[in-house]
Parts: sequence; C-alpha cells; structure tokens
Amino acid sequence: MSEVKKSRMKPRLGQLMAEKGGMYVAEALKRADATLEVLREPSLSGIDDYITALDNLLIAEIDEAVRIEKLYARAGDIVSLSGAERSESVQIAARSLCELLDEAENLASVLAGVQVHIASIKLLHRAPDNPTLHEPILQGLASVLEKRRAATAPGAD
Repeated sequence: MSEVKKSRMKPRLGQLMAEKGGMYVAEALKRADATLEVLREPSLSGIDDYITALDNLLIAEIDEAVRIEKLYARAGDIVSLSGAERSESVQIAARSLCELLDEAENLASVLAGVQVHIASIKLLHRAPDNPTLHEPILQGLASVLEKRRAATAPGAD
C-alpha cells in the first residue's frame, strides 16, 4: 500500500516580503493613516498661520504686485497642507483663491472676492466634513470666479 505524503509549502511571497522588509498593502495603509494622524494637528496649525498671514497681507502696505504674489503663495501653502483637513473644501477654496489672484490685473479689482475667499477658508478650516454645509460656500466661491471672468471677458462692458 502506498502512502500519500502531504507537504505544505511555505508561500514564497511571505518569505520574499520577510527578506526584503516589505509589508502587505493593508498594513502599509494602516501605518500611513497613523502617520497622517500624527501630522494632522501640526498641518492644521500651519493652515492657521497661513490664514493669519492672508489677513495680514490684506492690510499690508507693500507693493501691490508683491502683495498679490504673497497672497497667492500663502493660498498655495494652504493647498499643500489641506490634506490634513477632514474634507476637500479648504483645498477647493484655496485653489479658487489662487485662480482669482492669478487672473487679477490689480488687487483693487478682486479685493472683495479675495476677502470672501479668505472668510470662506476660515469657515471651512477645521469644520466637520458636512457636504450640506460646505457646498453652498463652495458654490458661492465658484460664482465669484464666474462673475469676475464674465466682467473681464472680451466685449464685456
């Protein structure tokens, strides 16, 4: 009578991962979430600082072109840290501010829109993720851009 010999092979993937120091995707994602949580508060505090800088730039007595560039740079800084927010709303608002500033021929022509964008970023920053509350704010910012573009379009008087 012949015996059936059973052998259990060790998966090569597990062995390869152990040798190379790799990990499964689920573990990598869990670690990434933990790292993001550690970095969340410093990033949110950085956004606080950039919002304060935006407010200070609105009242700064510096060359207008320099002021527009600095406002644009601080809005860009907010975009870069906005991954720490609970929703994408702050990033969308900061990008919209960048677009408004990018298209401005002078600060006086967009000052009211800049102020609305900054106020909106303040409202959205650290707010709970609630699309019902965020959507009207973001739609308002989009309409500011649309109106500005319509007013400066060729043939608009």
